[in-house]
Amino acid sequence: MPEFEYKTEVLTSMVGRDKLRVSDLEDVLRKNGAEGWELATLNLDADIRGKRDGHLLVFKRAAPPSQ
Repeated sequence: MPEFEYKTEVLTSMVGRDKLRVSDLEDVLRKNGAEGWELATLNLDADIRGKRDGHLLVFKRAAPPSQ
């Protein structure tokens, strides 16, 4: 069974507004995609520390093989 590693990022530039700025999201997706990360989930207006902190992105990619 394949193993994965995970990474999270929080976009905060649009917190408290109705819409996520598409250009901000595309920048984060491009940067992480270039490093081999695939977006696994996007949580809008995520409540991370007991308040609305931002938009939570979770990325995954295949873990390097164990030796």
